[in-house]
Amino acid sequence: MKITHEILSEALGLYELSPFVADRISIDSRNIKPEDIFVAINRGHEFVNEAINSGASLAIIDDKQYEVPGKTLTVENTTEALKNIGDCIKTKARLKNLIALTGSVGKTTTKFWLNSLLSHKYNSFCSSGNYNTRYGVSLSLCQLEYGSDFGIFEIGSNHIGEIAELSEYLKPDIGVITNIFESHIGNFGNKQSLAREKISIVNGMKPGGILIFDGDSEFAPNIQDEASRKNLETFAVGFLPNCDFKIISCQQVLAQNTSVELKTPGGIVNYTLPFMEKHLAYISAMLLAIIWALKLPIADFLPFIKDLSKIDGRGNIEKYVFHGKTIEVINDCYNASPTAVLAAIENLQSLPNALKIAIIGQMKELGQYETHYHRLVAEKLQSSDFEHVFFIGGENLWSIMTQNKKTKCFSKLDNFVIEEILKMIQNDSVVLLKGSHSLELDKFIKYLKCSIT
Repeated sequence: MKITHEILSEALGLYELSPFVADRISIDSRNIKPEDIFVAINRGHEFVNEAINSGASLAIIDDKQYEVPGKTLTVENTTEALKNIGDCIKTKARLKNLIALTGSVGKTTTKFWLNSLLSHKYNSFCSSGNYNTRYGVSLSLCQLEYGSDFGIFEIGSNHIGEIAELSEYLKPDIGVITNIFESHIGNFGNKQSLAREKISIVNGMKPGGILIFDGDSEFAPNIQDEASRKNLETFAVGFLPNCDFKIISCQQVLAQNTSVELKTPGGIVNYTLPFMEKHLAYISAMLLAIIWALKLPIADFLPFIKDLSKIDGRGNIEKYVFHGKTIEVINDCYNASPTAVLAAIENLQSLPNALKIAIIGQMKELGQYETHYHRLVAEKLQSSDFEHVFFIGGENLWSIMTQNKKTKCFSKLDNFVIEEILKMIQNDSVVLLKGSHSLELDKFIKYLKCSIT
């Protein structure tokens, strides 16, 4: 949606603005395009001139010392201003339904896949990348267009209270909790506190809203109780018998395809998923639960599931030829909760007739549970048939990870380490990259690409 002086006037309560039109709002001076609006958040004020020199038509600030005549607009608080602009645009967009997703893993894949399915029939919008913070959600709302039927937004959390705050800001019609695992548990003290944070998505949901959640979770009763307290309708998704959307079976057919049989409130449906991982079958069932909650016919969307593709960095497979050796790389290095790492190891283990290599990164933000969860991963690797295992992370974890005698440990993945790994990789090997984005395991792929070109 174009950002006009009328929108800013309404959102910020300022009614003497000169006419203008901008395409976009940004809080990063490094990616400013001509005619953008730059909102200076915290230290962003130091880059106001840089943004203006890059073509920003206006910079919104809350510190008068950074004023530039004719180019800046001073408000009381730029974070609140950004939120108010996003809220104003949301109101003007008049969405039929707003969907908010949270959970430990799978949020981004669920969001993009749902948007892909809905876009076959409707004008659907979803937030960019992993824009799931207080700033990211506001920026995403600023990208909404008139005439969008559905808006899909991701909500993340690194500290207590963040999900409730974002839910109350978005006021979703439909809330989704993909799962509750150990991601960021170090920031919450224990899993119960982490679960309460995820469940707090109900705080901002509209009266009569619908909550969709993991029916297999140990916290399913807590989720159901909190939803009932808020008078929300619920749908549970999973493999257990009492789930409203119960996966009856998921069986591999042909190469990399899975046949899924799913019980829904409207009857049993069958469809083909172009992947073989069990957790992706679960996400596909959650997609259909959301479509049901939107009161749309599930059958209309089943044919499109076979065309879904993995999100970059979340398990997509890339093939390279390096010095005459064919190497398949499973690029799963965007995030790494303990549950996700164990599932990635299982997936690699299940591949038939392949030389398997795992490059595993240290799992972050586990706090007092760091040793415990890395020991679980080490034990899983110990029982695998992998040709080689490489661990990238802190030296304090090396003694744990080398319980598996095949594991070699490095503090970081630099070119020297990559070259050492590539010396050990044979032709027709499958390499798993699994680790947090901050560890930059994707350097392995960048090295291969540069070597080939």
